[in-house]
Amino acid sequence: MVQLPEPLDTTRASDANQKEKIEAGIKFLESLNHPANLAELSKERLRRAASEIKEENPSYQGDLGFKVFKLDSSNLKPWDADFDSLAQDLAEATEVVKAERSAEDVLFEILLKYGLDLTLPIATHTLEGKTVYEVGAGALVVCLDSGITEAVAEAIGKLKETLEPEVMRVVFKDSGFANDAAKVNAVQVLKQFGIDDVKSI
Repeated sequence: MVQLPEPLDTTRASDANQKEKIEAGIKFLESLNHPANLAELSKERLRRAASEIKEENPSYQGDLGFKVFKLDSSNLKPWDADFDSLAQDLAEATEVVKAERSAEDVLFEILLKYGLDLTLPIATHTLEGKTVYEVGAGALVVCLDSGITEAVAEAIGKLKETLEPEVMRVVFKDSGFANDAAKVNAVQVLKQFGIDDVKSI
């Protein structure tokens, strides 16, 4: 669902019954220290529906959670060099991810840029000490850690052999490699496992 954070407003009520329901929603959200808007009310409705399903079906083991996404600017810094501060701009350009953004923020932006569904299953693996996100049963693998080595690339290749996806795409953070040689070597290792679509951000 998509919902604007539109404030709950009793003046829009069509009758006394609807006004009473809106007032109850406002009061409830304020008791939780949440803003009184439709987006927050929608989230609370989903939580209550999940609780009701669990209560009525105690043996149900399925996923009753949900994700919430908020529209924001890109997680990546735009290249905007200034002649007077070129040296500093170049030094800062080695890290393209904004400091206040998490790996999960960047992961979901990558999914959006690839045109992938945000509801695809995402598994987290630790390969050679690095966090690797596997999306859609291996259709996409993302590693945003630093210190990427050939061993990490080989572990991703072995993950492909285990999952057997038709095609696997791999995305790294460009600054995750110590140098260009490390990046080239990792790409060559992945090619040995039949992974040709390798990108870095």
